[in-house]
Amino acid sequence: MKCLPWLAAALAGALPAAVLAQPAAAPPAEQVARLTVDSTVGELLDNPAAREILRRHVPVIADSPQIAAARDIPFRALARYAPTLLTEAKLAAISEDLARTPAAVASGKRKPAAAVSYDPRIALSLKTVRLWEGDAPGAKGKGPDDTPTLTIVGPDGATSFGSAVIVAPGGGYQALASGLEGRQVADWFAAQGVTAFVLSYRLVPFGYAHPTQLLDAQRALRWVRAHADEFGVNPGRIGMIGFSAGGHLTAMASTQFDAGNPAAPDPIERVSSRPDFAVLGYPAIDLAGDGANRLGLVTKDTPKRMVAQLRPAENVRSETPPTFIFHTTTDELVPARNATSYYDALVKAGIPVELHIFANGRHGMGLGMTDATLSVWPSLLRTWLEGIGMIGPKAIAR
Repeated sequence: MKCLPWLAAALAGALPAAVLAQPAAAPPAEQVARLTVDSTVGELLDNPAAREILRRHVPVIADSPQIAAARDIPFRALARYAPTLLTEAKLAAISEDLARTPAAVASGKRKPAAAVSYDPRIALSLKTVRLWEGDAPGAKGKGPDDTPTLTIVGPDGATSFGSAVIVAPGGGYQALASGLEGRQVADWFAAQGVTAFVLSYRLVPFGYAHPTQLLDAQRALRWVRAHADEFGVNPGRIGMIGFSAGGHLTAMASTQFDAGNPAAPDPIERVSSRPDFAVLGYPAIDLAGDGANRLGLVTKDTPKRMVAQLRPAENVRSETPPTFIFHTTTDELVPARNATSYYDALVKAGIPVELHIFANGRHGMGLGMTDATLSVWPSLLRTWLEGIGMIGPKAIAR
């Protein structure tokens, strides 16, 4: 599990050693004190009933492998390091559950603070989750190629603004550029205070044609929305970014979504698959006809209505989310008209959109940090995200 923002700060020295090590005075034996959010983290976790309450409300804290580093500070103080997770409303809800749980009482016995031992490499590890607990729909096997996943990259020390993003790497639906257009992009978002989820979707060479990739993307959006509370994310601030084929997938997710099925037995399927914002990097928007056939996305048996889904510029609707697009004029694989056609469709539908086309730049540049000109686009994106209230002062005020 990723090191939590407040814990990363604590281990880096944001919490003075004296604060961590100073034990609280033990109450007289005859007094039985109720546990509250002002009790220490250790007192709450050592009480089975209180620990279960924390697991129900904030599992990402209760089950953190580094929690020992914060055992001797008041639980309420953790809100300083996880403000979007431990809101006043969340603390109040925990307090109410503690108050009505008879077994949530202090033991009266205070254990001396133990020396903190932790592995600093834990903060460098990532957690990956399956989109479906069992086999994914239409799975042709049980290997990694048949198992769509999300890899979680949290703010980890940066202030979290309570927003999230699904990252869809490109690769022509034949492979995934999971480093350049996945992990690097997720780290950038995490540094901006946005929790990122890198999507590994199923690919054509392993027997998966359209609409499998769209199904994986929709499930990813539902999964993050259904688990938003666990990551301190606002369920109304979950976006998607994609590059090249991943940009095409993001555009499809932006035009092919639903509110969820309230009668579904799977609670994840009950929530919306609509992204709240979209970012497209040199997107391959026009994949209908020969393009889709060449990539193996469609066959002669693919229904026409599903083939039509591959043309997101023709499927923009009034609920399509605000979108940021960037491309280059000299892209040798995907002409810039892919970006402009989608831009025109968004403008026609009245969707807020921002488009940047740089004069020079190859296809597959990722963040563009090796080019002084192209490296500007992430800064432009940050300004746009602030403008729509996903990060910065507007996000805090929402």
